[in-house]
Amino acid sequence: MNQKRLIQDAWTLTEAIELAVGKEDWEHAASLAEARSPMLMSLQADQPAEALVVIRKIQASINAVASRARAEQVNLSATYCQSMENAKAASQYQQMARF
Repeated sequence: MNQKRLIQDAWTLTEAIELAVGKEDWEHAASLAEARSPMLMSLQADQPAEALVVIRKIQASINAVASRARAEQVNLSATYCQSMENAKAASQYQQMARF
């Protein structure tokens, strides 16, 4: 596959990843990123200016998605901890209600 086509296909997958992340479909985003990874790894170092613009856009998207994923992970972790505390409190209530 020529480099121009490779970059375009990587950009198309990047846009699809952003769409999946926007829908909070992290599983789909991860599978798309897995498909995109070999494309990015096979890019040659010497690229024309217009290709570098697209590559920089892909890099910026990767950074933005990674940042959002970290924030979502923190949020989910906090929600999980709160849910566990609520379950513990409900269990304690049930034990006390038996007396």
